[in-house]
Amino acid sequence: MMKYLTLIRHAKSSWDQAGLADHDRPLNERGVRNAPMVARFLARTYLGANGIPAIIPQPDRLVSSTALRARSTAELMQPDLGVGADRTLLDGRVYHAEPRALLQVVREFDDSWNHVIMFGHNPGMSDFADLLLRRRAIDEMPTCAAAVIELPWETWGAASWNQARLIGYVTPKLIEKRFPDGHEPRPMDPPPDFRANDPREGL
Repeated sequence: MMKYLTLIRHAKSSWDQAGLADHDRPLNERGVRNAPMVARFLARTYLGANGIPAIIPQPDRLVSSTALRARSTAELMQPDLGVGADRTLLDGRVYHAEPRALLQVVREFDDSWNHVIMFGHNPGMSDFADLLLRRRAIDEMPTCAAAVIELPWETWGAASWNQARLIGYVTPKLIEKRFPDGHEPRPMDPPPDFRANDPREGL
């Protein structure tokens, strides 16, 4: 079975506490609101929570940066993604990691996992997503953006650049624009393809 990797930039964080270390910055109100919204969208669009067959496997693990804003994003998304705290892993190497470091983390995933969701930071997360893809499709990911990626390998250790396929890409603003009433897909809605109107598609 091919592997699936969903990359999520942490939700919007707060800068209100002067002198607070970057690693310890919490989410702000918008971040706390957006994380569950994106998780519901992913669950209903790709994971079968809307009553139709799932497009991709259920996530086996959530892997997060140790930074508070990334951990909090993962925790807020756990219920809708159907992943318990016991399957959430913190990895200090993901904190502000460059693409090559993130690739090494992915290569070390257990091959029994078919879908992993990783929570990290820019610019490394956006650059990592773009380098994985065989067609350029990701610019700078805004906060709480999610890129759902299909890797054409049966083992994580084979992961490399320029060979993966983008299954879906979503941001909080795209969800709000597409679903202004309730901000999420209704049961039995077909998965929308936001890339059809994305000027970056085809570059």
